Amino acid sequence: MRLIAMKKLIDYKIPPLFPSIPVADPQVSPDGSRVLFTYSTIDMEENKYHTHIWLQELEEKKPMQFTYGVGSESYPRWSPDGKEIMFLTNREGPGKDEKKKPTPQIYVIRVDGGEARKVTNVEEGAQRPEWSPDGKRILFLSRVLKGEKMDDESDAKIIRRMKYRWDGQGYFVEKYTHLFTVASKGGKAKQVTDGHYDVESTCWSPDGKRIAFVSNLDEDRELSRYKHIYVIPVTGGEPETLLKWQGTVSALSWSPDGEYIAFTGREIEDPGLDWYRNTEVWVVPARGGEPRSLTADFDRTASGSSGIAWSLDSSQIHFKINDHGATHICRVSLDGVVERVTEGKMTVGDYSVSEDSSVIAFNSSDFATPYELWVRDGDGQRRITDMSKALMRRLKVSEPEEFWFKASDGAEVQGWIIRPHGFEEGERYPTLVEIHGGPRGAYGYDLSSATHEFQVLASHGFAVVFTNPRASTGYGEEFARVVSGHWGERDYEDIMEAVDHVVENYTFVDPERLGCLGGSYGGYMTNWIVGHTDRFKAAVTMRSISNWYSLMGTSDIGWRDHDVSWGRHPWDNLEEIMAKSPISYLGNVTTPLLILHSENDFRCPMEQDEQLFIGLKRQGKVAEFVRFPDEPHGLPRAGQPRHRLERLRHIVRWFDRYLKGEE
Repeated sequence: MRLIAMKKLIDYKIPPLFPSIPVADPQVSPDGSRVLFTYSTIDMEENKYHTHIWLQELEEKKPMQFTYGVGSESYPRWSPDGKEIMFLTNREGPGKDEKKKPTPQIYVIRVDGGEARKVTNVEEGAQRPEWSPDGKRILFLSRVLKGEKMDDESDAKIIRRMKYRWDGQGYFVEKYTHLFTVASKGGKAKQVTDGHYDVESTCWSPDGKRIAFVSNLDEDRELSRYKHIYVIPVTGGEPETLLKWQGTVSALSWSPDGEYIAFTGREIEDPGLDWYRNTEVWVVPARGGEPRSLTADFDRTASGSSGIAWSLDSSQIHFKINDHGATHICRVSLDGVVERVTEGKMTVGDYSVSEDSSVIAFNSSDFATPYELWVRDGDGQRRITDMSKALMRRLKVSEPEEFWFKASDGAEVQGWIIRPHGFEEGERYPTLVEIHGGPRGAYGYDLSSATHEFQVLASHGFAVVFTNPRASTGYGEEFARVVSGHWGERDYEDIMEAVDHVVENYTFVDPERLGCLGGSYGGYMTNWIVGHTDRFKAAVTMRSISNWYSLMGTSDIGWRDHDVSWGRHPWDNLEEIMAKSPISYLGNVTTPLLILHSENDFRCPMEQDEQLFIGLKRQGKVAEFVRFPDEPHGLPRAGQPRHRLERLRHIVRWFDRYLKGEE
């Protein structure tokens, strides 16, 4: 076998790397005059990220750094009176085991300065803390061991339930997430819930006497897709079922007048078949009753991860949507009238609302600027910070050009194309087609890890095409739903028709030098593409899916029957499940394929690409396999900085070799 000599990886120059979301988690003060946010930087020498809390006085021009701890700080939250700030930090662990990594604990510090006081000292660390309405207590989540405690000499794991690990978090065998409260001055934490179930979203009642939470306490909870809403006294006791729901529930928020609990969720029509539906904003009476969707007629999906926020008078609820590549904050009235709060070709990340709803703070990005702090108030919408000013002096950006095309079935599909750096009219350039993950994700107007990758490729002389084919969110329920049970069909056709469109309409695209690449679902589609066409001269698949049958038993979420299998177990649906598995088509592959995967990926496990690589090599195909140790599924976004750089260099050198003929 001839070994191909190649340039040293370090010789592939990569534009400056930055955290995917440098400015994050903006929290406006109750009176609307100040905003806390986190700011992250990369330390290449230490191969890590540093995150600290900053404070922006809205009447001042520049923010000030508020925390300087040895570790990183996150999750800043104002006390109800605006005099104190709560945050999470891993600067100290629980102090019982010196070998154990520090876990995040709750600290509180006065706004006017002084030493932060440590409020919690829980073994498994604190998650998602929230002040009580009177500021005297803090609720938080933490894991609790409900099985046997192994001998100190043993490192074996005894596993009895299917959910025992999670990508990016590791193993939590026989541990369940439960609700705790602690005095804001510090002291022993009180466990409020207990049992063999996990508590998810939480919120206080306005009077501070009760806490609502999302979970499933049913006997069949491990196999059920349903989530319910419960209410429990702050002193503990038996949870009361407020809403027995046939669907999913994510964010929760109790109305200030105490009348309603709002939540984001979606109904599941068939308990055995969880096909896509829009996530909607709902309200349910706090005393019990039927839930009511406020956004049923608004054909966009509501983001559950960013939370929801009531107006002070309990008449409106704020939420976030994706729409045609942009992400924005909206609000809906109790009679279902939706209005847009933010505008423009931008991507809104997190947001918070002042007590009287007059000021909304949010972080946002567009194609030319990483995430910065913005506000919307009586003077309109405006950017406040310029934290990436120094970075942008060193980072050249070729701004994407938007296009739309009509697919063969009549649907309108959105995409963008980036010209290579140093573009010259009349030249033809090798062109790469990027495919997003999800599949219910979407490319959009931001400058983060994904679009930084596009700029890396443009800096090396490639044109880059990225689209939102069927399955993408932001174009209505049917647009995203049509691939349920039909992966590799209409989504594949949209991608191939996007290639037809750019070849026909952009003369600088070289149709003889096309490549494709993608990660997660984008990796699945890359595998599918090279097994169904020889149009691409090179491809890179990352953290991909190749075999749906084995994925069920190896992925942290694979055991929840996927919509690709029509709700049936793979052993009951072998023919169809393998027909949708790219590994079935490896004999057709002629495209040189680079495979990139993280060894700690629990979402699309390493075995998926191990099968893919061996299957290709056994048939004499051109393939290489690069494995990144100690990395989860999210390597491109939040992996170790040196691994992020190396990953980009491997992508560039592969396309240089097969699209430019450079070794």
